[in-house]
Parts: sequence; structure tokens; C-alpha cells
Amino acid sequence: MIKKILKKVGLSDKEIKIYLAGLKQGPVLANFLAQQTGVSRQNTYDILNKLIKKGLASTTGKKYNTRFIMEEPTNIQRLLDKEKRKIEKIKKDLELAMPELESFHKTESFVPKIKFYEGEESMRNLFLDSLKCKKKEILAIVPVIEAYRVLGIEFMKHYVRERVKENIKTKTIRLKSYEDYKEKFFHQHEKQLRKIRYAPKNISFTSTLFIFDNKVVFISSKKENFGLLIENEEYRNMMVSLFNVLWKASK
Repeated sequence: MIKKILKKVGLSDKEIKIYLAGLKQGPVLANFLAQQTGVSRQNTYDILNKLIKKGLASTTGKKYNTRFIMEEPTNIQRLLDKEKRKIEKIKKDLELAMPELESFHKTESFVPKIKFYEGEESMRNLFLDSLKCKKKEILAIVPVIEAYRVLGIEFMKHYVRERVKENIKTKTIRLKSYEDYKEKFFHQHEKQLRKIRYAPKNISFTSTLFIFDNKVVFISSKKENFGLLIENEEYRNMMVSLFNVLWKASK
């Protein structure tokens, strides 16, 4: 468990070995750590220097009798805070550069865009794209349990929270047979800016559909495992018309 957490913090396998071994010893020679961990002597020195730069180790003693001390585990939190500040600065810089970046991406409005996505992370990014919608409304068809399987329940909760922060409302059509009534989070409709209806019993679907601005997003079932983005005004208008027909037929 500890090794997994340290890996998430950004330490390599060898850095974790050296850090944990040194943490148990107090001031220690590099040779001793090399013997304890099976890491070569030269690599051990390199790793210790990396740990020093990360604020997780320090030295004591003279040049030829240098001993290394692993800093308190609370420094790991400081390392995370430092990385967080870096990421926040990058985000701010990106926001400033975004208008210029988007100007490079302009295309003629009548040219349709069709993009194909594979893999869980790509489909999550496709889903998150809807949080940028300018009209602050999403029309959605969602078989809830199937969406869990494709995107993960924790991601779905994160998405809903972010959508509410952005004040984006939804009209959502669901299937009663794909509901999860034990998971109360997705049933706070008014709080989560959601109007909901259930499709008629004779209608079934395992894919998720989002319509917003001039875009239509399609997320397949776990079995098919792909996503599709179509950016086209005419196609979007057609899908809105079909959505409205289904909305009227739903309860």
C-alpha cells in the first residue's frame, strides 16, 4: 500500500526502495543502502541526489564519510503541494495562451468534424468536453449502469460535480432497467440541475448520447468501448428533434 502511494506521488521503484530503507536507519552510508536494496552503488548515489532535490533526503558528515538522512514523511505532503503549485501555474499560463491556441484551430463553419476515440481515458476527455458548452444546456440519453462500466462511477460523480459548478443544466432520458437505486448520488435531480424522464418500456439502449452546442457525443457500451464526436449544425439539429420526440414519449 505504501509503495503504491509513493509511486502515485511520483517516486520511481528504486527511489522508493532507497527512501524506505533509509527511513528505517537514520544517518546511513550510501554503500549500506546499496547492499540493503540491491541497487548498484553508483545508482544509489544518483537516486539519493534525486531524493535530496525533492526534499526527501539530506546529508551529514564530511565529503568522504557522508551519511544520508531520509527526511520526515511529512515532506512527502510538501512535495505534493509543490507539484500542485506547479500545475496551477501551468493551468493559468495555459488559460492565457488558450485564445492564441484556439485561433490556430479555426476551420470553416460548414466543414463537419468527426472524431473517433478509443480507450477509457480518451472517452473521459470526450465526456469532459461537454463542460465547455456555451449554451449551458446538455440533452442526454444515459443508461446509468452502463455509463458506470465505461467511465467509472467515481469519474461520473466528479463529472456531475463539475457540471453543477459550471451551472450547466441537463434534460436526461434514462432507462429504469439500467438505474442504480442504491447509489443515491445520481438521484439528486434538482440539486444537480437535472430534469429527468424515463424512456418507454419498449425502448432499450446501452450507449450514452450527449447533445450540446453544435456537437453530438456518442459513448458506446463497455463491450464496444469507443466514443464518437460529431460537430455539425445540421446533424445536431436532427438529433435534437429525435431527442424531443423521445422526451415527449417518456415519463
